[in-house]
Amino acid sequence: MSHTDFWIIRHGETDWNAERRLQGWRDIPLNTNGLAQAEALGSHLQSCFADDMPAHIYTSDLERAYRTALPYAQACSKPVKQLPGLRERNYGVLEGRLWSELTGFDSARNHNLAIELDQEQHQAEDLQTFFTRIRQTLNALAQKHKNETILVVSHGGAIDMMWRAARNVAPDAPREFSQRNTCINRLRILTDDHWQIVSWADTSHLPQLTTAS
Repeated sequence: MSHTDFWIIRHGETDWNAERRLQGWRDIPLNTNGLAQAEALGSHLQSCFADDMPAHIYTSDLERAYRTALPYAQACSKPVKQLPGLRERNYGVLEGRLWSELTGFDSARNHNLAIELDQEQHQAEDLQTFFTRIRQTLNALAQKHKNETILVVSHGGAIDMMWRAARNVAPDAPREFSQRNTCINRLRILTDDHWQIVSWADTSHLPQLTTAS
């Protein structure tokens, strides 16, 4: 049976990541740390794909995703194709707000629950619309690139939706993984629309976090 292999990566850090602000569709650039993460990621991917490069590189059309892919794309002389369908969720009027300011929403986030938003009240994507957009975008790529390996750089919330689609659970199901900036996720999509997780939220190439004693 034919299939498509995806290497899916969260973009590097932005100032709004560091400040814990909702970014959504706001086109926030990588900060100094995020640019360094992108360079380190590019070097790591060169070792991962030393014998067989991905056939195509796709990112969302937001700068933080594109710039994360750029060091590796330039090293292997491949174009970066930008797709609006890979964007983060549209958080509407909440974009730019601190999570800590959003009563109720921050608690949901801390308990690994996706938050529901109202299209009319928040001018945002509801969960089902967001989930469907992400699923349809990856399925279209899988149909277009059968028996190929695809590198995708997207966003934390979008990657959470990919995990739910692969697990065949509801869009509001609690997530089981945190998506650190530039962590790597691997997914296989079969031609019968069956998604299989190969590995998820791989941070082995990242500096390990330490906690104060």
